[in-house]
Amino acid sequence: MIERELAWRVFAHEFNHSHHFFHEGDERSPNYLVTPTGARINRLYFVGVLTEIENIGAGEDMWRGRVSDHTGGFMVYAGQYQPEAAMFLSGLEIPSFVAMVGKARTYEPEEGTIYTSVRPEELNKVDSQVRDRWIVETARLTFERIRFARSALESGLKGTQLVEMLVRSGASAELADGITRAIEHYPDLKEYLDTLSGIIIDSLKTLLPDASNTGVTAGTLSKANTDTAIVVIPAPETIPKTIPKTNPIQTTDSIPAAEENVTSTGDNTSPEETQPDGKELVYELLGSLDKGRGVPVSELTDRSGQIGLSGEQVDDALKGLMSEGRCYEPRIGVLRRV
Repeated sequence: MIERELAWRVFAHEFNHSHHFFHEGDERSPNYLVTPTGARINRLYFVGVLTEIENIGAGEDMWRGRVSDHTGGFMVYAGQYQPEAAMFLSGLEIPSFVAMVGKARTYEPEEGTIYTSVRPEELNKVDSQVRDRWIVETARLTFERIRFARSALESGLKGTQLVEMLVRSGASAELADGITRAIEHYPDLKEYLDTLSGIIIDSLKTLLPDASNTGVTAGTLSKANTDTAIVVIPAPETIPKTIPKTNPIQTTDSIPAAEENVTSTGDNTSPEETQPDGKELVYELLGSLDKGRGVPVSELTDRSGQIGLSGEQVDDALKGLMSEGRCYEPRIGVLRRV
């Protein structure tokens, strides 16, 4: 009996930045997509918002959907060989929260260009609470992989020695092998781990009712989540004694002091902290203008201009919100919040 492969939890950003595919053994052996944090994905589990669904088949049904988390979107394809999934997708309303287990797939139209996608196996309609719990748990597991990957980079070990060190440190054999492959394949791994850490922190902050009123900063949030993600790692001589924090974002303490000619507000708050977030302003404006039929992009742009946002800022904000699955386009030129 063939044992089913583990369904890994990864954010869309990491999945879409993965381009190392391999398989071992004969043609019946499973294929794996190795992510930058070392996840060896044959199957994956994710939860997000279905923001697009389209039948792109010619002569027969082939449904293409986009499921967004707060970091990007998973492209999903279901056709005649996944009849239940295709039927399920075709009957969903836009937007809907969905949970999905599926097989990782890649498409390489030309050398150096690789697109990832998912072939669904199991789908369910869920609610926002399930999505939020998935974000928290996926963040914890991803931070754990990031810590192992950082310790591997700092060790300077390679091959079998590195795998053995990671297993002694508490990593599974699959993760140890995946991290070893990731280090060999991804040339700018350290920089990407920094980027991914910041993106995860931003995703977690969206779960807070109002981050500006909680006193939570990027630094404290990063520390909290990093700490909860830490597993007890033995300290063999080959493991660095100090593993750097995963947070690449400036903390309040590290923000440069304001220029001397800036009038003090008396609360020691730096200008960077008080500057409005264009994306959040557009998001709030989109909600206030929508009377149930969506908001034309032209109206949203005009009203954003009245509060000081440029057209470029509005475009960037909308791209970010759509990528995070927080808004969608029910009709061409009309936007709605999810």
